[in-house]
Amino acid sequence: MTATSSHKHWGESVIKISFEMTDAPARLIVTELMPYPLSRVWLAETEGLYVKQWWAPSGYANDEVDITTVEGGAWRILQRDPEGNQFSFYGKVESSEHEEKLVISLVSEVWPDSTVIVKQDFIAREGGTAVVTTYEFDSDSALTTYLGLGGTERLREASVRLDTLLAQIGS
Repeated sequence: MTATSSHKHWGESVIKISFEMTDAPARLIVTELMPYPLSRVWLAETEGLYVKQWWAPSGYANDEVDITTVEGGAWRILQRDPEGNQFSFYGKVESSEHEEKLVISLVSEVWPDSTVIVKQDFIAREGGTAVVTTYEFDSDSALTTYLGLGGTERLREASVRLDTLLAQIGS
């Protein structure tokens, strides 16, 4: 199954996002086509100061962000929902190649017994950057639960926030 959408704001800014799901293994593959240079996209996706501003769905805020892109390094994000509840996401960096690839483990405090492996490929292309993110779930039911809780919509909302940030840091 594949779905595609794009969103516009601030005039020329556009990120096109598409989703593909597989069930053996359980994966969600997200492709974002961004009209921004690779170096800016890498910075926004790996620097805690910037991640704090965009890596959340609409209405959510990141209270703390500690990120490293050093292999074996730990990362953690403390997020707050619209009702004021705090919860964290955390994991470690499995591998990293500057401006090319980032692989992390992701654990949610809400489901601490489930680990998602997140693989990001950063690809410079004419007119911008493509980021292909593959979420590998440990079971089909974990992927189904994520999708049932609005996972793709939350990713779309974070992508809108990323687009706004990328437009701002490029000015």
